[in-house]
Amino acid sequence: MNAIFASLTPEILSNVEDQLSNNEVSCDEEMVDFFIEELGLSLEQAEAAIALRSQYLQMIFLAGQGPLHEANGLVFCPATKSVR
Repeated sequence: MNAIFASLTPEILSNVEDQLSNNEVSCDEEMVDFFIEELGLSLEQAEAAIALRSQYLQMIFLAGQGPLHEANGLVFCPATKSVR
């Protein structure tokens, strides 16, 4: 587990990952505000999560295996239909 996110519940982590993976409309500042106001993250946690946004938009991580959880999580490769 990435130490900065260790205090977050599995539900909150899941919601953060969902936003990072699927929200292509909101700018980073709007997402930071959402993470703080709606999910209760600290500013430091929200900014650290936003720093991982490009990874979540570019790759398909298995649930609980993304950069919020660990540095080298499991990624699904659609071309080979395998996990690496």
